[in-house]
Order: sequence, then C-alpha cells, then structure tokens
Amino acid sequence: MNDSVDIQPAADRRARTRKEIKQLITERNEVLTLYCSLAGCDGTKITTAEDIDIETLQEFCQLLIDYIATGHFELYSRITEGKERRNEIIKLTKTIYPRIEKTTTLAVEFNDTYDSLNKFTDDLKNKLPQQLSLLGEELATRIELEDQLINTLLTPASEAAAMLQ
Repeated sequence: MNDSVDIQPAADRRARTRKEIKQLITERNEVLTLYCSLAGCDGTKITTAEDIDIETLQEFCQLLIDYIATGHFELYSRITEGKERRNEIIKLTKTIYPRIEKTTTLAVEFNDTYDSLNKFTDDLKNKLPQQLSLLGEELATRIELEDQLINTLLTPASEAAAMLQ
C-alpha cells in the first residue's frame, strides 16, 4: 500500500472534503464581492483609479491571498501530494491544475503590486483598472476550473468515472 495515500475512513475524508469546499466557496464569495466593489460591477461608477477605495483594495488583496491559499493548502494539497485515491480526480487535476497555477501566479503578482500603500504610485493607480480587469478574467477561469474539480469531488466515484470517459 502506498504510504502517501490518505487512510482515513471514507466518511471522514468526505466530511473533510465538504468542509474544505465550503470554506473555499465562502472565501471565493468574499473575494468576488470586494472585486465587484473595486471593479465597479456592483453598480458603482469607477472611471478612474481615484474612484477606488484604497482600504477596500488592501482588504481585497488579503482576502484574495487567503482564498488562493485555501485552494492550494486545503483542497489541492491532498491531490498534489499523492494522497488522492480516486483516478477520475487525479486525471482531472492533471488537466486543470497547470491552469489554476497560472491564475495563482497572477493573483500573487497582483497582491504584491497593490497590497501596500507605500508602493501605491500614480503609475500603479493608473494601471489598476486594467489590472483588475485582467485579474477578473483569471478569477473567472479559476472558478470554472475549481467548479469542475468540486463537482467531481462531490460526485460518487462510479458516476465521476463515467462522466470523464
């Protein structure tokens, strides 16, 4: 038997997976709410970077990193560490994980650029609307990929295997 495979009872693994998914979705929703506030998709008129609340931006950056970390250290780590036993999830992850990593890189770069008032130059302010737009596209991609993984994780093994064929 592979020592890296999770040997917890199936019911415990499923309960843990559901808890991790719930946490991920909660954090995702918080990120999306603040994203919409920053990007103006909540009805707020954002025409220039001056219209963006800096405190909201910093809160968004923190939530964004928390959300990304939850995905990587809670949900994906079991898979990337070889502890996942279901072949359909391993197969799906091999397909989508490289793209999820790309969204992670962009999110971390966004955070590194905009998380501190000390670095918030006029040039960064002017680039912020475009950077938010790019980040929004990447988040949409990430959410689609995460939803594929979540649906597979929550589907009984026999059904998930049939769906991937």
